[in-house]
Amino acid sequence: MKRLLFGYVIIIVVVALIGLGGAYFQSYLEKTAAELSLELEKVKDKVAEGNWEESREAFIAFNKKWERVRKNWAMFTNHFEIDNIEMKLVRSQEFIEAKDAVNAAVELSEAIMLLEHIPERERLTLQNIF
Repeated sequence: MKRLLFGYVIIIVVVALIGLGGAYFQSYLEKTAAELSLELEKVKDKVAEGNWEESREAFIAFNKKWERVRKNWAMFTNHFEIDNIEMKLVRSQEFIEAKDAVNAAVELSEAIMLLEHIPERERLTLQNIF
């Protein structure tokens, strides 16, 4: 009897740890995605103003944050999503260097959309399960 009860306790503890870990990771995803999106919005605003030096500096600051976050996200999220963001960021950087405001804004907007989409996609819902 004690052995059966011990087994149930272990199962409950494991399920609770998985649930708490999932909730923490979801919170982390939402927080970091919001922060990164805000940083990219700042870059986009600088591009729209035609302030190329400040937009480069803001993009470099964003990249430093992104490199840290990307490593953490890579452990739990789909690498295809991260690769899509990386591709948009590389293209954005090239358009900023070329001082092409229209294309830079488009690529930055797409990167922002992809960043905001990841927490939604990773959220545990019935739609994501089935």
